[in-house]
Amino acid sequence: MKKITYILLLFVAIGNTAIAQKFTASASKTKVAVGETFQLTYSLNANGSNFKMPALNEFDVYSGPNQSTSMSFVNGAMSQSISLSYILSAKKEGKITIQPGSVSVNGAAVQSNSLVIEVVKGSPTTQNPQNPNNPNQQQQNPTAPSSEDVGNNLFVKTTVNKTKVYQGEQITITHKVYTRYQLRGFQDIKFPDYTGFWSQDVPSNNQQIQLTNENVDGVVYSVAELKRTYLFPQRSGKLTIEPMKVEVVVRKQSNRQPRDIFDQFFGGGYVDANYSVKSKPITIDVIPLPEANKPAGFAGAVGDFSFKAEVNKDKVKANDAINLTVTITGKGNIKLVDPLKVNFPEDFETYDAKTKENISATVNGVSGSKTFDYLAIPRHEGDYKISDINFSYFDPEKKQYITLPSPEFKIHVDKGKDGEGGASVFNPRNKEDVKVLGNDIRYIKTNNIILRPKENYFFGSTLFYLGLISPFILFLAFIIIRRKRIEQNKDVVAVKSRKATKMAKKQLLLAEKHLKSNNKESFYVEIFKALYGYVGNKLNIPTANLNKETITDSLRIKGVTEATIQQLMSTLDNCEFAHYAPTTVSGDLKSIYYNTVELITKIENEIK
Repeated sequence: MKKITYILLLFVAIGNTAIAQKFTASASKTKVAVGETFQLTYSLNANGSNFKMPALNEFDVYSGPNQSTSMSFVNGAMSQSISLSYILSAKKEGKITIQPGSVSVNGAAVQSNSLVIEVVKGSPTTQNPQNPNNPNQQQQNPTAPSSEDVGNNLFVKTTVNKTKVYQGEQITITHKVYTRYQLRGFQDIKFPDYTGFWSQDVPSNNQQIQLTNENVDGVVYSVAELKRTYLFPQRSGKLTIEPMKVEVVVRKQSNRQPRDIFDQFFGGGYVDANYSVKSKPITIDVIPLPEANKPAGFAGAVGDFSFKAEVNKDKVKANDAINLTVTITGKGNIKLVDPLKVNFPEDFETYDAKTKENISATVNGVSGSKTFDYLAIPRHEGDYKISDINFSYFDPEKKQYITLPSPEFKIHVDKGKDGEGGASVFNPRNKEDVKVLGNDIRYIKTNNIILRPKENYFFGSTLFYLGLISPFILFLAFIIIRRKRIEQNKDVVAVKSRKATKMAKKQLLLAEKHLKSNNKESFYVEIFKALYGYVGNKLNIPTANLNKETITDSLRIKGVTEATIQQLMSTLDNCEFAHYAPTTVSGDLKSIYYNTVELITKIENEIK
């Protein structure tokens, strides 16, 4: 064994000195059509560094650089070859010259040859067709394609079921890898950010990726589905889904056959290679929802839904609670449906609705139910009605708004215990009459008694006259304050700005509840709503125009620092990522909650 090792080392030394340095550029095709892929390869038969690639401005680069190394023995000497390959396609017609590349070998710069690629409009003629009588040419087959045709045997594809949809309508997006090589695995998968969309991933039942066969233009590929997601566009216009990038590890046949036992020892006729591939971007045309016939209570629900409302009892006593339950069931953006506005009678004390969700993403889409539980307490006896509870949504298939009404609920309220809940609006007695005991005999006072001089009465004193005119002064002050408040409320923008912080605090309270229950998904939803709602109200940005670009520009105009803006954008991105890639979002939820509170305070202090 030691002798064999010495011989190998000797062969390496001889091979490195005997073989001249050679750096060449080659192309799998020199005549291609516009958009047709071909492989550009740079080969070096020595160890090199500092490779400088020529400019490829006339081409689209789909993959590369992909590196492979091979070794061989020829007449007792070992040779080593390093190759860098790129998958390209030409953008326009003409003869395009690819300038030489350069590499540093033992401190000296070595240049490759240049290449001329002829790009035509139609189908190109085949370069160097296979000769079945040539034994040195490798036969192509679906399981072992040539390494010179990587672009046609390995690619990634992003598909959507629709490219023109309404705002809020569900889109199905699928990321797949197509290969004719033997698939070994994936590295460094980068899915797009889905900017402008609300996303919901479809969970996979299998721990491992399953391969299926698919026929593409008469060629059968092995297909691995990496991810399927449902998207809901949040604004109208042209929205672009960026390419997905992935590094694929495949096993493929080498261009040469093993010649001897040493060649078999170093890999036989197969090599494992890494290829970086990416899909093409996709543009979605998002149509705004029609303004014509839009219901007054419409809150953005898009899909196909049913609606039910019911009360737990229609006869109660004053100060006893009743529950109104509203359940929305269906398929679409149900995750984004907010509690309905219910007009309870004025004598009912009401509380915020409690929300319960049962929503899932399956192969058929995002569907489920959302239940809102409203608690109301009637304070006075009488007969009341709860009416006009309507749920409106937009059906993209029918291209129209649909309003689902609920029945009118009649509530009869009797007097409460001990006569509570009388029909009068004001009742100063609460539960029991005030009782004065021991009023016939008063106790002897033993402490110091304050005596007033004779004829010194409260009537006619300065304090008496101040008390006499004080109601008029208070009434005048009330009128002045009331008029000032009315003038302030006329400015709708100012009113929304003042209430922005209050509404954000209300949303943060919901986030705090999810924080305590460690419900990460709902926590990020409420943090997202709190920040978006606060900025929209504070800066008076309409919901239709509420996006990151508008928010950034408006905050800059208001004098908010770039650091604060970047912190806001980062928090919003984390909230969005938490829905389609939860594993990419890390951090303590408690820290995120307090950082959000601090962020709102910063913006409040920095806005001019």
